Amino acid sequence: MTYPVITGSILIEANGAALNNAGQAEGIRVDNAIAVKQIRVGRRSYPYVSGQAWRRWLREVLYTDFNWTPSEVTREAKSAYTKGDPITYEEDDLFGYMVARKRREKAAKKEKKQIDEEPISVENNEEGVGTYRRISPLKNSLLISCLPNIITDDFGHFSRNLPQNTDMIPFEAEHYSTYLQGVFTISLNDVGRFMVGEMCDISEDTKEKHKTELRADPNYQNVFWLTKENRVKRVQEILKAMAYLRGGARLTRNLSDVSPVVVLVGFLDGANAPFQRIFSADDNNESVILNIERLDSVLKDYENRFLSTNNAKPLLLGYRPTVLANENEVLNKFGNSKSIEIVGTPQMALEKAANRIEAIFSLLEE
Repeated sequence: MTYPVITGSILIEANGAALNNAGQAEGIRVDNAIAVKQIRVGRRSYPYVSGQAWRRWLREVLYTDFNWTPSEVTREAKSAYTKGDPITYEEDDLFGYMVARKRREKAAKKEKKQIDEEPISVENNEEGVGTYRRISPLKNSLLISCLPNIITDDFGHFSRNLPQNTDMIPFEAEHYSTYLQGVFTISLNDVGRFMVGEMCDISEDTKEKHKTELRADPNYQNVFWLTKENRVKRVQEILKAMAYLRGGARLTRNLSDVSPVVVLVGFLDGANAPFQRIFSADDNNESVILNIERLDSVLKDYENRFLSTNNAKPLLLGYRPTVLANENEVLNKFGNSKSIEIVGTPQMALEKAANRIEAIFSLLEE
């Protein structure tokens, strides 16, 4: 097994939403105008949600629903960074970080300040000074609309309880109704695995602080692991949280549910994100379909790379009824597939995937 991953594709339904804004719009009728983020492909424009935005949605669900403790953020003049402690903080493990802690004498020299303390030595060094970076085991794309040219301008004005003889205040904003799709992967070999040293995952101080919680890798120097139980739990909670995504901009007046309405998720060895763009607009650009031809091609190419346990099908498909315009064709094509198990709702698909995590981790130990 070379590079085992959980990989999946999600589809969310946005109704009259403005989930991720681009800031002040230019060339619209009023000065106070806000545009949504959009990508242009040829003459068509597609609204999208940034990768960092829906990662934030996922973090918030993990904080509130799964009791993850946010990693404390340090703010400096031109940077900000978390604790960089992936043993204590699950989000530092799964979402990654870049920590650049300045040595005090360097900071003092730059700011032209005098330091009264003794010079830094091994004995009085600040914890974990230097630069540490962790590549996120969880990776995700943008969420991009399947339907083109669906952005609507909404003109309004504020006139309530204004002083007499004053003009109303006009404003303009954009919103859309569409389906947005995105993909994600979780590299299982990287969850709970930490290399020690500057420009690596953790500092020597962090390793020593948590030495009773880590075990040394017998094959690699300066590499340490969390227990299997902790690694399994963290991945399971990521998958379960994805079923309950919530967030987005301007929800006060543009409330929309962003939990997935279709999910395809599974286990592969040596894959990046093969289920990109498996959803597309129908011929009239009015509804969304599962692109059966494209998905079938992916299944053929990766047939020998699927991972499964107990003879289970390696991929799980869950969806809300009436979302896919070609739902009957999907059932006819994949109802008896040897690769895809249709399990019901999106939440059921993600829960079932989460329940297989421990068995998949056991394969890694063989």
